[in-house]
Amino acid sequence: MLTDEIRARLEQLNRERLPPVAPERKRSTREPSPTLCSLDDLLDSQVTVSEAGSHYRLRKPLARFWPHLPDRLDPTGGCEVRKMDSHPELVGFEQAFPDRAMFLDLETCGFAGSPIFLIGLVYSDGGRLVVDQLLARDYTEERAILDTLWRIAAGHDVLVTFNGKSFDWPMVRDRTFFHRLNDGGSEPAVHFDLLHHARRKWKRVLPNCRLQTLERYVCGRLRRGDIPGSQIPAAYHQYVRSGDARQMVSVLHHNALDLVTLAQLAVRITAGFERAVA
Repeated sequence: MLTDEIRARLEQLNRERLPPVAPERKRSTREPSPTLCSLDDLLDSQVTVSEAGSHYRLRKPLARFWPHLPDRLDPTGGCEVRKMDSHPELVGFEQAFPDRAMFLDLETCGFAGSPIFLIGLVYSDGGRLVVDQLLARDYTEERAILDTLWRIAAGHDVLVTFNGKSFDWPMVRDRTFFHRLNDGGSEPAVHFDLLHHARRKWKRVLPNCRLQTLERYVCGRLRRGDIPGSQIPAAYHQYVRSGDARQMVSVLHHNALDLVTLAQLAVRITAGFERAVA
């Protein structure tokens, strides 16, 4: 029982009543997740299936990326080229283009030895040049895109790359050996590496012979808003982790523009080459 003395002390301690305190609401540390966009949401593509597995494949006319593409690309520039005076790679390209020449540009997960996730190709299909992009949706599909590449390469005599003798084609060979896919018997007979011929033709008049430098000064095109090549591996790793394909659209566009530049440079290098080195 409370005595009068205890009651008085309690009243003295609690003369001013504190307002009731509402329980504090816990703040969520989870950020609202953005809506993910899959490849199917963003791209008009198809899935290719073979014994080696499956992968994404995007095929579009080269003219989609090169609006001023001539109806007929003539590597000789309308001139009769004296074959005995030309470099063997130029002769091979002139004889094979467009029906039996294949342009190639890779996007990889890093330096030499890392997986290939995108193989970009340009070749003639039904009388028109097409961009054919073989995309691995994750690291396990590298085997499948390499298998498709070898099937396409078997029908072409000339391979056209930019620095491909040092990087792209050794990468293809190494990753093919890793997956035990091909013994190299179906390789194109001629490898036309544009970098070496561009240096012979323009190194004294251009700041350098990097691909986008040649694209600007020789092809007359300047890219804006393009994803830098150095950021492409990180963009792919992020896509594999998250499933969000929005950055991959930029990567695919970058690769397609590189292929357009390869085609333009090949025609410019072979047209009147003898006059440039005479």
